[in-house]
Amino acid sequence: MSQTEQRRYDAEESKAILLASRDFAKPNALTSTWQLLSTLAIITGVLALASWLGPSPLVLLFAPIAAGLFVRVFVFQHDLGHRSMYASKRTNDAVGLALSFITSVPFEAWRTEHNWHHNHQGRLSKRGVDNMNSPMTLEEVPEDLPQARYRIDKIKPINIFLIGAYSILVERKYREGFFPFREKFTDKVHNREQMLRGIYLTLPMHVLFEVGIALVFGWWVTLLVMLPAMVIGSGIGGLLFWVQHNFEHTYYDEDDTWNKSNVAVFGSSFLKLDPVSRWFTAHIGLHHVHHLNPRIPNYKLEPARRAIPALEQVAPLEPEAIRRSFTHIFWDRDADKMRPPEHLDDLK
Repeated sequence: MSQTEQRRYDAEESKAILLASRDFAKPNALTSTWQLLSTLAIITGVLALASWLGPSPLVLLFAPIAAGLFVRVFVFQHDLGHRSMYASKRTNDAVGLALSFITSVPFEAWRTEHNWHHNHQGRLSKRGVDNMNSPMTLEEVPEDLPQARYRIDKIKPINIFLIGAYSILVERKYREGFFPFREKFTDKVHNREQMLRGIYLTLPMHVLFEVGIALVFGWWVTLLVMLPAMVIGSGIGGLLFWVQHNFEHTYYDEDDTWNKSNVAVFGSSFLKLDPVSRWFTAHIGLHHVHHLNPRIPNYKLEPARRAIPALEQVAPLEPEAIRRSFTHIFWDRDADKMRPPEHLDDLK
């Protein structure tokens, strides 16, 4: 069943769906540790092979593989930020911090910002904070035609790829790169000092990590494998972020009727990926399940999807629907869906 074929859930129904997800929000430490160690071992093997080839253009062939592994490590860091991989808060935070030295994305700042996203995605009143998920409404278009035209020109797959790469590799290296530190962010945040320490620590530790790769495996591995992999992986991440909530029949609502079950079932996408892509992305394509309960470990997302009727009935995004996520970019409150620019007479 598609997201448009069922009415929205009320508060009581939403609570029941959330309760049904709790049984899956129990991590297995052995499984989580195996995922982490096996992935790091594969990364080491890829770098060793690239080192063995020497400074040759053939080494560039390892960059796409390393990019997929970068995405997988980043998703693990993301999961640890939700404290879904281990029962212990301290263990999640310690391992997440360690992985941030590989990804170069500060753990505590990302965790705080991303958890805000989970608590506010789909709220019309909170647009403008998380720019990836802040569409203009049809009513706003006549009031700001230049901004509407800018969005039409900017929201293209290649631009979203480049924005993702820039966000991860450049913007997330300083405090204002995270929206809790921006002037327009007015919500209370109690861990800014901890976030700042992480921001100031992560980049130097990542530089040491890259230097260590160069010393152990050779400068060409850092230059021709690691750096291109981070660009490619970050760009892929940007595209994944975009299609997770930006599609034609997504969900936005006013504060008094908004609830998390509706965000998950109607406002978060289900990407039915092939087995290899599922492995590299650590099942993040099951985003509707993840958004219902971010404490569910990545390896329990599919069992939860099959067990909870509200999740199981969500249809995966078809290729055409993914394409339309880059053309249907204005929120129509009356139709309860995104509209393409050709519906806007003022922009013709």
